[in-house]
Amino acid sequence: MDVNIDQLKKFQLEIAKSVVLEKKDYPLEYFEFIVGVDLTFNTNEGIVCFSVFDMNEKKMEYFFERDEVKFPYIPGFLAFRELPLINKLYEKLHKELFNDKKVLFFIDGHGLSHPRKAGIATHFGVLNNTFSIGIAKRLLYGKIQDENFFENKQKLFSFVIDQNFSQIAVAVKTEYLKRKRIMNSKVLYVSVGNKLNLKNSFELFVNFYKKYDFIPTEEAHNYLQKIRKKKEYEKKLF
Repeated sequence: MDVNIDQLKKFQLEIAKSVVLEKKDYPLEYFEFIVGVDLTFNTNEGIVCFSVFDMNEKKMEYFFERDEVKFPYIPGFLAFRELPLINKLYEKLHKELFNDKKVLFFIDGHGLSHPRKAGIATHFGVLNNTFSIGIAKRLLYGKIQDENFFENKQKLFSFVIDQNFSQIAVAVKTEYLKRKRIMNSKVLYVSVGNKLNLKNSFELFVNFYKKYDFIPTEEAHNYLQKIRKKKEYEKKLF
C-alpha cells in the first residue's frame, strides 16, 4: 500500500487546528456514558472494542467489530491505521445508543501529546465532534517536566511538556491508583483528545477510577483478549 507521508502530516495539522480546548471543567456526572476504546490485530484483521459504561444504570456492555486493516503500522500515524475500524463501530452505536447522549471516550493512544498535536484520540474527537481523552502506555512526544519523576518514589504524577514548554499531557504512575501495573505499564500518559482541557481530562480519568475502580480502556483491552483467545481455541478445535 502506497503511503504519502507529507499528505498525512498535512491532514494531521488540519485536525490539530480544529481541536476544541474548553476552558470550563466538566464534572464526571455530566456524562451519560463513559466509553473505553481499544483495538487489537490478528495478522491483517483488526478487532475494536468499546466498553460502554452507563452512568445512570451503573452497568457495562461490550461491543466489538472486526474488519480487514490494510494501512501499515507507522509510528505517529496510528489513527490512519486504526480509526476507520473504530469509526465503523462508533457509527453503529451512535445511531443505536449514543445519539443525543453526553458521551466521554477514553481512547488507547495519544491526543495532543503528539508531534503534530493530532494523536488518535484527537482525530476521533474532532471528526466525530465528541469528548475524548487519550490514555497511552508509552511517551510518544515531549518530555517529563519533572526530571526526577521516575527516580523520585514520592512523585506520582508530572506534566509532559513539548519543545515550547507547553503542557501536553500528564504522566501518572500507576501507584497513584494503587496498582503495580496497568496494561503492563507502570506509567500512563493522559492527554486531551477534544472538547476538554488537560486539567479536566486528568481529573475525569482519576475521579472515574477512584469511584468505579476500573479504567475504561483496560476493560476494552481485556475483552479483546478474551475474543482473541476464543478465536485461537476455535482454530485449534476445528
